[in-house]
Amino acid sequence: MPLIPNEPWRMFTAARPATTFAHLDSAAAGRSSVETLRAVAAHAEREAVAGAYVAAAEAAPVIEAGRAALAGLFGVEPGGIAFAESGTAALALLLRSWPLSAGQTVAVVPSEWGPNLDAFADRGLRVVLLAAAPDGTVDLDALRRFVTVTPPAFVHLTLVASHRPLVQPAAEAAAVCHEAGVPLWVDAAQALGHVPVSCGADAIYAVSRKWLTGPRGVGIVAVDGAWWRRLRPHAAELDRVGLGDGSPVLLLESFESHFAGRVGLCNAVSEFLAADPPAVYERLAQVGKETRAALAEVPGWQVVGETDARSAITALRPTAGQNVTAVRSMLVEQHQIVTTAALPARAPREMKGPYLRISPHVDCAAQDIARLAAALAP
Repeated sequence: MPLIPNEPWRMFTAARPATTFAHLDSAAAGRSSVETLRAVAAHAEREAVAGAYVAAAEAAPVIEAGRAALAGLFGVEPGGIAFAESGTAALALLLRSWPLSAGQTVAVVPSEWGPNLDAFADRGLRVVLLAAAPDGTVDLDALRRFVTVTPPAFVHLTLVASHRPLVQPAAEAAAVCHEAGVPLWVDAAQALGHVPVSCGADAIYAVSRKWLTGPRGVGIVAVDGAWWRRLRPHAAELDRVGLGDGSPVLLLESFESHFAGRVGLCNAVSEFLAADPPAVYERLAQVGKETRAALAEVPGWQVVGETDARSAITALRPTAGQNVTAVRSMLVEQHQIVTTAALPARAPREMKGPYLRISPHVDCAAQDIARLAAALAP
């Protein structure tokens, strides 16, 4: 896993705070750059000096530039981008404002993120499972038959799974759904900054804190222009900003928010674009493939999923009775290695037991994975 100084992706993690930890947990929270941290702190300080609303008005050009940059990544118009407080909050905004009725159907694949299933149920939607190929990706032929014969209110795909290396063919699925007039929603929480997210979906949502390495407490909603005027903002939002003043998507944004976090997100987006996104995607795919290969021979653990998946996530299944939660704690406390204990609630329709998840970023080196392998060895 050589580090090549002149590769553009090296810029993306070149200015992180120094640490003795091996951070193999970007799928939980990436490490923000010093400049992103400074942007957040500077805005918070400006709020204390000039007042929160004055500071927000002054930062408007930064926010709008970030909104435009995110729109380019998601493949929507800038007016189709709204900021939320998290990925969970972003999904809640969509479920609240989309023209849906209780009892309608949402179609998902077995690997669907567990909290999303709970959110659909809370909204009164009926969840049905789509057929999947042996690797877990949606079966496109079966999808075509399903949406043609029994069209759901929408199809929902988690673009990159949280619990194992699995990337859904979202662009192909969007084309199939649109042939039948069915909208596609995409959860890009694990995808933004990790793989391309512009896929033709009708709604996409993501977070700042993972592969994009922005601050926590910020989420993003992206809505295709064809749906803008079909959204149903709350009365209080309509009173605050008239529909004639801009995109209805902007009305989804919370008036009370972690505005300094939004400023930090915009800085992280700028850094990501400067690092050349295709180069970042390629490097992350390489990191994942080499990590899975390096850990395949560790006694007592089995690599889960496709070894050549274009994902930086690696999942290890314990095969010797290990307590994954205890192992995760041991790695932090004894070895300063940060990973995640991925429990079955993450994908309850697919997972049969817990995994140890490893998710290094572009700056991962061979010695980081060797350090993990040595710590896991019996």
